[in-house]
Amino acid sequence: MNAPAVPHRTPLAAAVVADAVQRIETDGPLDDHAALRQAFASQPTRAAQVAERAWLLGQRLGLPRELARWHQLGWWAVAALALMMAFTGLGLARAVLGEGRSINAVAAFVSLLGLHAIMLLIWMLGLALSHGRWAPPLGRAALWLTARIPFERGPHAPVLMQSFTAVLQRQRLLGWLTGAISHGIWTLAFVITLVVLAFGFAFRAYTLTWETTILSTEFFQRFVQWTGALPALLGFAVPDAEAVQRAGNAAVPAQQREWAWWLMGCVVVYGLLPRALLAALCGWRWRAGTGRLEGQIDMADPYIRRIAQRLDALEPPPEVIDPERVAPTGATPARPSLPPGAPGSFAVVGFELPPEAPWPLPGLPEGTQPPERIAGSGPERQAVLTRLAHTRPESLLLVVHAPASPDRGTARFVREAMREAGRSALLLHGAEDHGGARRWRDWVDFEGFEALALAESAQAATEWIASAQASSHG
Repeated sequence: MNAPAVPHRTPLAAAVVADAVQRIETDGPLDDHAALRQAFASQPTRAAQVAERAWLLGQRLGLPRELARWHQLGWWAVAALALMMAFTGLGLARAVLGEGRSINAVAAFVSLLGLHAIMLLIWMLGLALSHGRWAPPLGRAALWLTARIPFERGPHAPVLMQSFTAVLQRQRLLGWLTGAISHGIWTLAFVITLVVLAFGFAFRAYTLTWETTILSTEFFQRFVQWTGALPALLGFAVPDAEAVQRAGNAAVPAQQREWAWWLMGCVVVYGLLPRALLAALCGWRWRAGTGRLEGQIDMADPYIRRIAQRLDALEPPPEVIDPERVAPTGATPARPSLPPGAPGSFAVVGFELPPEAPWPLPGLPEGTQPPERIAGSGPERQAVLTRLAHTRPESLLLVVHAPASPDRGTARFVREAMREAGRSALLLHGAEDHGGARRWRDWVDFEGFEALALAESAQAATEWIASAQASSHG
């Protein structure tokens, strides 16, 4: 089976994925540093950032792909249940297709439409008494079957189904979805039933009659008259009183055409049409309800508040304007302000340099944004990565202390910083005097940083920066 494509990010998909991520994180927080920064950089409000973070984490866990799998396989589950319902009804009315070729017309009517009438009454009572929260068993069975089809089933399918159900129950949409599925199954079942009946009546000769021990002929005449009133409005033939009288006295096959059309007309009017109209109604209510899910984030939830606080920590510190520190006339002009990702833009970041190392490093060209120097703490890294996500420099030069030994924290920072730039390089400060270049080369190969250039001197780093600027101007 082909892997399903990731669906569009609909309001329902976003709400279900966000709920599922929250449930998964009850067992422990996920590694969300990259997702948190990406959400912070791409969305304008805290609520949108929280939703974006959940969607990014959900993509990493394969939750949207699991929803796409459900959507793809759900039609097969509906078709299977429709076939089951159709042949259940035909099995109960097997006299219609029986070998005896003699059909008790009233018994066939009750067999084909009786279960449907009972289930429809239960649905209407459940809808009225539960204020839209009750879900019909047939619709729930379709959802259950869809989520448990084993083809490419993801590890988080049970949690995702819990979230799907919980979101719909909170929005009072579960009843409308399962109602649309249930009525859709019945509609398809009645279509199959009519096809089988039409084929049987068209190519085989049946005798429709009625039999009774205690009922009178007038009862069957009134029954056929009442049940045939609505089908007659749609053009279906209905047996008259004389035909009913003859049928009770073993009518001949040549007079059975009106009985066959009456039976099929009753299936259409009392079975197919009500289910089709109710399926359309439930589908309309479902679509209207899912449209209200857009942007519904409960910012008062403790879980959401914790994420919002971490997003608050990514805000750059406020800039303090001190009139006494205004640059005097003739000072070095401000660096050019370039849009994010502009050709020729580059940034310089010093990472875990020793305190005695000069900064900015002499011999390096002036970047299009102020050079950054961080000691390596978590808040410092997040702040730098957030600013890089905003500016998206074409070239990023990371300056490290060559005699130091890189660790997993260094690898994580380098990997995440490289995502925010067009190209990246590592300047090994102090490699000429203290060595260590080979250790860093081996580390770069071990970590798989194929796109990361290495420079062992300020001159080499300057030439690397100039190569990008020359290509952008050329």
